Amino acid sequence: MKRIALSFLLMLFTGLIQAGHTPLNLDSILTGAYRPAYVPSMYPMADAQSYAALSADGRKLQRFDYKTGALKETLIDLNNAKGETLKRMIGFQFSPQENRLLIWETRQPVYRRSWVTSYYVYDRKRNRIEPLSERTEQRNALFSPDGRSIAFASGNNLYIKRLDFGSELAVTTDGLPNTCINGTADWVYEEEFSVTGLYDWSPDGQYLAYLKFDESKVSDYTFPLYGAFRSGKDNPDYYPSFQTFKYPSAGGQNSTVSLHVYHLQTRSNRALSLPVEADTYFPRIRFTRKLNQLAVMCLNRGQNSFKLYFLNVKSGVASLALTDQNDTYVDPVYDAIQFTTRYFTYLSEKSGYRHLYLYSANGSLLKTLTTGQWDVTRFVGCDTINDRFFYQAAKESPMERSLWQVDLKGKTTRLGAEDGSTMAAFNSNYSLYVKTNSALNRPPRVSLVDLKGKEWRVLTDNAALRQSLENCLPNRKTFITVPAADGTPLNGWVLKPPVVEPGKRYPAILLQYSGPDAQEVVDQFKFDWEYYLAEQGFVVISVDGRGTGGRGADFRRTTYRRLGELEAKDQIAVAGYLKQQSFVDGDRLGIWGWSYGGYITLLALTSPHQPFKAGIAVAPVCDYRYYNTVYTERYMRTPAENEAGYNANSPLLRAGSLTGRLLLVHGLADDNVRANQSLDMAEALIQAGVRFDSQFYPTSNHSILGEAYRKHLFHTKVEFFVKHL
Repeated sequence: MKRIALSFLLMLFTGLIQAGHTPLNLDSILTGAYRPAYVPSMYPMADAQSYAALSADGRKLQRFDYKTGALKETLIDLNNAKGETLKRMIGFQFSPQENRLLIWETRQPVYRRSWVTSYYVYDRKRNRIEPLSERTEQRNALFSPDGRSIAFASGNNLYIKRLDFGSELAVTTDGLPNTCINGTADWVYEEEFSVTGLYDWSPDGQYLAYLKFDESKVSDYTFPLYGAFRSGKDNPDYYPSFQTFKYPSAGGQNSTVSLHVYHLQTRSNRALSLPVEADTYFPRIRFTRKLNQLAVMCLNRGQNSFKLYFLNVKSGVASLALTDQNDTYVDPVYDAIQFTTRYFTYLSEKSGYRHLYLYSANGSLLKTLTTGQWDVTRFVGCDTINDRFFYQAAKESPMERSLWQVDLKGKTTRLGAEDGSTMAAFNSNYSLYVKTNSALNRPPRVSLVDLKGKEWRVLTDNAALRQSLENCLPNRKTFITVPAADGTPLNGWVLKPPVVEPGKRYPAILLQYSGPDAQEVVDQFKFDWEYYLAEQGFVVISVDGRGTGGRGADFRRTTYRRLGELEAKDQIAVAGYLKQQSFVDGDRLGIWGWSYGGYITLLALTSPHQPFKAGIAVAPVCDYRYYNTVYTERYMRTPAENEAGYNANSPLLRAGSLTGRLLLVHGLADDNVRANQSLDMAEALIQAGVRFDSQFYPTSNHSILGEAYRKHLFHTKVEFFVKHL
């Protein structure tokens, strides 16, 4: 078998070289040789004519003209700045007046989105760098509106640095690890609400509102940290250390969250209250443009009722501004709520599709800005001077992403006519934008464009990458339509081997994620290991089943209370489609996925009469009772409310039914999908007498990052499919 496979690969590579194509190298793919070039971060300056960007070595922060790219001035030069000596800058934040900046030279990740650092304050007038504070592990620093103070978190407490006086105020003092957090999101808020800092300044800089998390009753999760030489070869530690954090599992105890406000003038704290249930989530708090008015976004634990309150932090009086309810769950699109002096925007699926609505400053519906049987996929921003609203939408197709603007009269204009997917980053007055456009088989092209469509300059067109792909890719991905288990047309793409011989059948691998509102099948460029698989003689196919995004609420919510059931059936239906294709060997089908995709892989392999010969599950959910409260209960409710749904779609409970060959992979330092899920799955398989392969990464989290780890993982996956298909 191995000799036949090697002979075939040799013939394939010989054919590629003779055809003038360069064979792909998996390590080159993994280390970014085919990664598109993007434009370094361009920070829009207040004048709307220029932007700020770091130099390649991080030693300078410079201001450039948008339209010409000409250097206007050097804002910071570490080579001649006074005060603290820094090696480089990796990030910066301007004060509202742009006369001061926060800068940092390193950062240490905490969880998926959070990181800690030591901030420095640069005064442009004095050309001087000073440390923000002597406190360690600083995070989420935020200038006050007048630029004279900075709020920041450290050690689970909040502090304010008064720049004019050089003094530091302790806003809170009761913060303790795994007990009480002030102003910083707890683990589940960060993971599922995509937020790290939960405090904000009032418009006059007199109040700082913040959330307090009492997580003392949340269950602990402890995992070992391996690596004898992590402290250095001269000081080996032959016992693992351990990390403990609070992880609320489905149906379990969440943090008790309370709302507070600090008055800078009186240096006093006060608790604020709202007429909501005790276990309400507060995914965002944000001051509006109105003095003393705090917007508090509230979501019940079942996540089917969203309320927006306006709370006067001085008087404590609250008013209900908006309510959005649903029979299943309310869309978690909180950052689309943007406040101006006259109105605020809101994204909702109440029409059956995700659309943009405009409300008055007191909460009255002013206008439905977008309508139709298509989804707004992102709210980009609003031009408050000209009352224009910019958004990205899946208007022509669930697979495309186009850019649009709409005004108060309802006039809608498309920005750009390119196919594929387009995204924009605007300047400060929304007159210019950096446009990034790509398609399924076309690398990104990045350019500067105005609202009339004039292209001022091309920032990168990835011409070298395009040529490289021409040399090494004889085949391209093509879009297909595949019937779901119930006949619903599903969107997909297929990638064939570079040489498809007439009458020859090839093994096929299904690549899928399948999670709620996610999409793998989008008309945008992505170059990953599927191209290498195709070159090894595999047909690679990806199909978005029911429950995925871009096709309206009904399609997305059909998996409610039964995560995994329809998704696995649809991937099995894709296998049935493949069996009907003349170029596919229906007896040599594989499936793989990561995280939710790993969950679907396990469900597929444990389904009756399943068609797959082999599957790979990386960091999979094995039973949703293990997973966190916010995500799981949004789609499944609690185990007490939906025991049948949890039981019916638990790979752990179906372990004895697994057929085909399984490769089970997990990082043992995974804080998201905890590794004990895969370890318990392994135990269940062993007890059931089911043979399987496994690969565990001792120091890796959910993403299994790092060059050595990625190479090891992906070579292991390729070898597994070559061996078993």
